[in-house]
Amino acid sequence: DANACENLIDQELAAMNLSFPVDTVIIYTRTPESPTSNAWVIPLGDDGLCEGKYGDGRIWYDFEWCVDDTSSPLKDSYLIKKSKKLLPASKWSIWKMEENAKSNFCSYDSSNPYNNGGYYRRRLAEEDWTERKLQFTEPPDNFKRWLLSDIDQWRLEADKHVGGDFETRCSGYGEIDKMVKQVWENFSPDEGCQRLPELNCLGLSAIDTCKMIKEIVRYPNDKKQNIECFAQYQPSSPKHQQIIEDLISIGQTPKTKVVIIANATTKKVLSEPIMKGPLAQVMAK
Repeated sequence: DANACENLIDQELAAMNLSFPVDTVIIYTRTPESPTSNAWVIPLGDDGLCEGKYGDGRIWYDFEWCVDDTSSPLKDSYLIKKSKKLLPASKWSIWKMEENAKSNFCSYDSSNPYNNGGYYRRRLAEEDWTERKLQFTEPPDNFKRWLLSDIDQWRLEADKHVGGDFETRCSGYGEIDKMVKQVWENFSPDEGCQRLPELNCLGLSAIDTCKMIKEIVRYPNDKKQNIECFAQYQPSSPKHQQIIEDLISIGQTPKTKVVIIANATTKKVLSEPIMKGPLAQVMAK
């Protein structure tokens, strides 16, 4: 039982009389009723680009997405903030954005004919595309203009769109074309409950992957939540240690904690508890 495990660990930590605090945290597997069930997870490789859970670029949303009305994107600012409240960008991600502010534009942005500050985004109504999708097998030029015209602004405001740990990386130009094609092929959501399409994010940055997801899932679920993006490095990635070292260097030292992974339904512990944080190596000795 996860609670019994937590109590046991807390007792052992107290008996050690440590000179620094160690928190015990239970993380339950997600269910459709979880507060963060509206998050689409984006697994990143060591290079900061999306690689999918199994390294082949495949990503999927774990649950059904239930939509009441496909004509009403979420516009209430309170509901928009509430939807993302539990899925913020990490302190490290925000610091990396500020540190790399001058390099948030990618080399192909300036030559991208579609990147024009959102002009075509405002000019071309998104409602046109569902109807025109029946006329084309490939994304028409105006659709690319509409989709990519605000891509530079997305990168500048990445923390408003993506939660978790990520850096502003540049996708390959060919991968951008694949992103456009996947949005086009899935750009016709239906009302009711449905499984969202499996996507391929290989070679895309976290922010470009998130843009692809949010352009496809444009309407809130029946809980008045948007689909949200949560980026994280693979569990074995050395980035986790780098993140700790970076946070220490800027005076934002994270807490050392023991993490317990448990099944949300049975409350049973699923794996051996893991200690994470700057003093985890000290404890291991």
